[in-house]
Amino acid sequence: MADYKDVVICGGGLAGLCLARQLSLSKLPLSILVLDQLRRPLPEAAFKVGESTIEAGAYYYRDTLQLAEHLETEHLEKLGLRYFFQSPDGDHALARRPEYGVSHFLPAKSHQIDRGKFENHLRNLVAEAGIDLREGVEVQGVTLNREANHQVSFLQDGEVQSVDCRWVVDAMGRRRYLQTKLDLRRPSAGAFNSAWFRLQGKLRVQDLVPEAEVEFHGRVAEDRWNSTNHLMGPGYWIWVIPLAPNVTSVGIVADDALHPFVGYNTFERTMSWLQEKEPMLAKEITRYPLLDFKRVKNYSYTSKQIFSTSRWACIGEAATFADPYYSVGSNLIAYANGFLQRLLELDRESKLTDEYVAHANRFVINLNDALTETIHRGYPYLHNAPVLTLKTIWDYYTGWGTADPQLYHEAYLDPKRAAALSGVLSRHAVTHARMIEMFERWGAQTSQYRFEFVDYMADLPTLMELHKRSLPPIKPDFGWLLGLVRDAAARIEELAQVIFFLAVEDVLPQEGARFADKPWINIEAISLEPKRWETDGLFRPTTRPRDIRLLDAEIRRLFGREAQDDSIRLAEPQNVLVQNDL
Repeated sequence: MADYKDVVICGGGLAGLCLARQLSLSKLPLSILVLDQLRRPLPEAAFKVGESTIEAGAYYYRDTLQLAEHLETEHLEKLGLRYFFQSPDGDHALARRPEYGVSHFLPAKSHQIDRGKFENHLRNLVAEAGIDLREGVEVQGVTLNREANHQVSFLQDGEVQSVDCRWVVDAMGRRRYLQTKLDLRRPSAGAFNSAWFRLQGKLRVQDLVPEAEVEFHGRVAEDRWNSTNHLMGPGYWIWVIPLAPNVTSVGIVADDALHPFVGYNTFERTMSWLQEKEPMLAKEITRYPLLDFKRVKNYSYTSKQIFSTSRWACIGEAATFADPYYSVGSNLIAYANGFLQRLLELDRESKLTDEYVAHANRFVINLNDALTETIHRGYPYLHNAPVLTLKTIWDYYTGWGTADPQLYHEAYLDPKRAAALSGVLSRHAVTHARMIEMFERWGAQTSQYRFEFVDYMADLPTLMELHKRSLPPIKPDFGWLLGLVRDAAARIEELAQVIFFLAVEDVLPQEGARFADKPWINIEAISLEPKRWETDGLFRPTTRPRDIRLLDAEIRRLFGREAQDDSIRLAEPQNVLVQNDL
């Protein structure tokens, strides 16, 4: 007779180990088996890619999984996301390139994680919690049975063994075993590739800048090495990420339509590619010993389904993989594992329904797909500093104001609460599609706006406030959360107004007079196609006007202009009297 477990997790990587840790901390009386090919100790420094977290994913590790002490002592606190765009005159010198980042650490902590060290620690915790962790094991097959137990067969010490289980979880990464077996795989649109390597030593971006550039070195109080640094170009970005205590990860991410993978799919080709695109970085890389080199083609994908009432699930890279530009991988693991714990709870209570599983599938897959599409459509203008900066601010408003609070306060797990929040944000979905299209058209043109450094905390107090207000501790009153998201929706609507007016001033100045007496528009009709404005209803807003002068001034302060012409500047909304309400 085969052995039996309540849950078998096939794969002991980040997603699988996090799930095992989460379930061990829950009150669920479950027998759990984790199967993985690798044995401890896992190599540190140069192990798996995926070092960078952002605030929501870090919250999952720190609070949900209770790993704050380990992260504080063994890994680096992250100094936010940082972007160096191309200089308008093509100067490669870092001090001449527009910079978007922060000077100080953010209110909510995030971390740069050494995956080997982190996963070693998780394995130890899982084993100590009494979970059956078997290493050096190869999963051979999974037999699914809706009416009875599933069976998992695996090779251990040269012998094929099997285990029966009520739930089976595929956490085997890009092998995507269950999705292949069930024909659930779906590609993301386009082809996007990556190659990366780790270097022994601290490759600091500020070391690319001479000490004589006092202004550059003085405007950031902390060590830029601690950031997830991005060097931006048309169709590509390059990450420079630190790993404690003395390792640096460097990677290329690019749109294959603009930068074919064959141009950088070996280390030698990568160095030639970098010498052409980022010569100063290429020169600096040669000073450090190479630890490894890896690559992946067509890294993003999605799925038709990742959870089932037949008691199987796919998590981590076995489920979906969003574009890594915003470091959202840990966020998606948090959402998926949160849903899976809830599915297990409902199953034990005999309350697992098709409707709830459909909600879980829809939420995670739609989030993955929306993030990926939003990012991928920005690749052609990644070098356009003003436009990409405003798009990034737009994305931060959306993430910090609407998505992250649902994770912090676990509203996504309740279909009724999620539906109520979706109702508040329904107009935002339409507006977001319009804004992404507008950014694409704007990004394809040369902007007259200029900036040297934007600190997205210090220079954007409205965004900072939005960020702080959504953070834990958990608020038990859903009405509070609904109010917070409703207010975030109002701030997002106001930001859309401000950005649209800036875009018109920049690339359609001849149309400025049309807004002299219309300082409040219908954000669901935004576009840079003047012929559509009347028919789309741009001049017929569906919400009451609000005073956006303070936000307008806040955003405008970020930029100068090459050729300012006050005669075409859009009118200030001084005649708007209604305050910030919906």
